[in-house]
Amino acid sequence: MQRRHFPSILLYCFGLALAFSLVFNGFLLYEQTRLRSIYEYELGNAVHPVDLVVWQQQLSDCKRANQQKDSLILQLEQRPNATPGQTVKVERNSNGLMKN
Repeated sequence: MQRRHFPSILLYCFGLALAFSLVFNGFLLYEQTRLRSIYEYELGNAVHPVDLVVWQQQLSDCKRANQQKDSLILQLEQRPNATPGQTVKVERNSNGLMKN
């Protein structure tokens, strides 16, 4: 009697294992798709692309402002033993060192 039901039990177990496998693989595929869409959403919204021309304009404005500040600093530099109103022309060589 047990022999007669053996193939049906084996087929039942095989079908059950196949069903669990399909459910598990579907879950993994769902998670992978969900994580990928979250990553793409965050990547797309995290950085707003700046037009190259706008970026170059901002860079040149920053450089110009820094040059103006450097010029003002150079004009205001004084010798250590100079009087408060006396300014000195200071030159910087390629190493960034100052010469009087």
